[in-house]
Formats: sequence, structure tokens, C-alpha cells
Amino acid sequence: MLHLASRSPRRAELLRLIGVDFVLVDVEVDEGQHAGEAPAAYVRRVAEDKARAGAAALPSDAVVLAADTTVCLDGEILGKPLDADDARRMLARLSGRTHEV
Repeated sequence: MLHLASRSPRRAELLRLIGVDFVLVDVEVDEGQHAGEAPAAYVRRVAEDKARAGAAALPSDAVVLAADTTVCLDGEILGKPLDADDARRMLARLSGRTHEV
């Protein structure tokens, strides 16, 4: 059985769409960007921390899938919007611009 260490409704939906059976594992990890941490290193660290936390909560033979996604504009991680106004502000910044996910 696959264990998904993610709160992302989209990740769960994607697994369901391709017919993968899984169980959600609720994990708590530090998702704050560390000082001087590059966006790629940040995403890798958070995904690895989620996988480790999921594995620590399960039997040693459990299979754990974890991932993280972030939006980066001009080297800055935008993070999750705080509210609807913040989301609109972020979308306005991204509009017509190239960014990385």
C-alpha cells in the first residue's frame, strides 16, 4: 500500500485518476525557507522531510510518497497566499511573466 505524505488535494486527485490506491499520512514539517536557501534546495528539503516524517510514523516496510511544489518568480519563492487578496496580488505579479514551478 502506498502512503501519501501530503495535504495536497491535487496530488491525491492525480493518484486517484491513475488508479493508485493510497492512504494519506498527515505529517508536520517546517515549510519555512531557510536563510540563503535556493528554491530548488528548499523544495527538495521539504519533500524529503515529508517523506522522512511519513516513514517515521509507519512500519519500516511502508512505501511513502512525498512531494512539494512552489512557485518561484525572479528567484523569490512566493509561498502559499495568506488570503484572497494575497492570492490576487501574487497572480498579478505572475501575469504575463515567466516563472518556475
